[in-house]
Amino acid sequence: MQNMNRRVFRLSSVIFLVTAVTPRLSAAPTIAAVANAASNITFNAPVAQGAIFVLYGSGMGPANISFAPAAFQSTSLSGTSVAVTVGTTTVNALMYYTSDSQVAALLPSNTPTGAGTFTVTYNSQTSNSVGHGVVTSNVGVFTIDSTGQGPGIVTYPDYSLVSAAKATPCGGPSTACGAANPGDTLILWATGLGPVSGDDASGAGLGVNMPNIPLTLWLGGVQAPVVYQGRSGCCIGEDQIVFTVPNNVPTGCAVPLVVQIGTAANTISNSTLMPVSKGSRDCTPTNPALASINAEQAVMAGPVTFGSITLRHDLNGILPPVFQDNVQFQFFKILTYNPGAQPFFVSWVDDPPPGTCLVFNNLNGGGNPPISNLAALDAGSSFTVKGPNGSVPVTGTPGQFNATLSAAGTFLVPGVYTVTGAGGADVGPFSATVTFPASPTLVSPVNNTTVTRSSGMTVTWTGGDPNGNIQITVTSAIDNMFNNADQAICIAPASAGTFTIPPYVLLALPAGNFAGFVFAPFNTTAPFMATGLSVGILKTQNDGTGFGYGAGTGGFALK
Repeated sequence: MQNMNRRVFRLSSVIFLVTAVTPRLSAAPTIAAVANAASNITFNAPVAQGAIFVLYGSGMGPANISFAPAAFQSTSLSGTSVAVTVGTTTVNALMYYTSDSQVAALLPSNTPTGAGTFTVTYNSQTSNSVGHGVVTSNVGVFTIDSTGQGPGIVTYPDYSLVSAAKATPCGGPSTACGAANPGDTLILWATGLGPVSGDDASGAGLGVNMPNIPLTLWLGGVQAPVVYQGRSGCCIGEDQIVFTVPNNVPTGCAVPLVVQIGTAANTISNSTLMPVSKGSRDCTPTNPALASINAEQAVMAGPVTFGSITLRHDLNGILPPVFQDNVQFQFFKILTYNPGAQPFFVSWVDDPPPGTCLVFNNLNGGGNPPISNLAALDAGSSFTVKGPNGSVPVTGTPGQFNATLSAAGTFLVPGVYTVTGAGGADVGPFSATVTFPASPTLVSPVNNTTVTRSSGMTVTWTGGDPNGNIQITVTSAIDNMFNNADQAICIAPASAGTFTIPPYVLLALPAGNFAGFVFAPFNTTAPFMATGLSVGILKTQNDGTGFGYGAGTGGFALK
């Protein structure tokens, strides 16, 4: 999608964001994708009966977004209507908003389950039919930025938001009141828990518990006790999952949170993040460099200037796979953030705690931080990278630039590296030091392994940095172009020598032969200081080894 801007709206006491796209007018409606309105997953994720869903496309409604005077009360809005057909039954969705490129509606609870087709009609013209499954239950968790990734919308009993830092004011709807603590009772906001008995539009099922739905809430890989799972008391299509934070949950600013329905594939929610702390409402980042500089408080205090330097041992994308060594420099000032994002910022940029896994609905291995405007900083043009194999001079430009350290991939070996900069107009001279970790040796899985997702997968290795971590990445796509793919990333202590990826993580990925397994040392990070910088981080990255997609050799499959 292009030219995105964001609009704030309310379905209840919690704020949600709609992503609206600058109109691209067309002669007839066209649907490009269907998704749960909270998860935004457009493939491998059927829509549940009674859930709010979104259509993406063009020509589906008016140029300017139009909201229903009352949500989900009518099957038409500003000339737009949506029909869903399963077998021989067609139902009309209840409308929430419509625009040229995006339509939101509620799938009636009486929609049959099975292979469905979605069509939209605008001004008497009907779109193409798009196939998308309908199931009884498939939860999507609402997120702060409406992408379906990053911090989830979790509230305290007074409807204040769980956030990375406690803001002022704190207390009451839509205020940010800091990280959760063990023992807290919280409310997770979602859609897709399941159908209600009766007419959705009349408010049937509001405030009614659905205890028979086989739901599990995983927080940092730990099962959290659930005390209520059902429709909210206020709002059609919105679900509440009330849970207690376990005592043994890992802490950090980016603790993975996911909802599982049953034990089948395609019923795993989007992976979201929640900050957890002990004895404080300000979370402590897992990333030691972020923790050492109190990054969230820096973001909350005002404009932030940052420098990020990455030493990269990268696969160069050709076959047979060949590594090359690069360094990336980034020096910027954050001018503005996305509305309301600052109290949650570090959750986007922190690392998940060791022993946890996070699934991304993209191949980027992460979400974009909620920054709406940046300005390049001049940190000078003269830099040096020094390590066990000598020194490499680097010439730079303001903002972001990349440089090659070794085209043959022979410069970055385990050891200590120092990066120095002479300074420029905005950033003063600096010297930063980090250790490039030794690579562990993978023992299992082996080449051409096929993994049964519902059984999980145990990974074993020897060696590596005894004080560091390893990263396991499993990627799976629905075709060999990898246009629609999910990626699971798990972090584990290198000293453990073994880690089992839970079934619910692998079940979030599509089955098939278009998959990959990559095993690598996890990034090491170190802070550095310079005049003109609020935050400076030097880190390492190693593409590692593996099989199939992302590894450049061998094969890997999921079933």
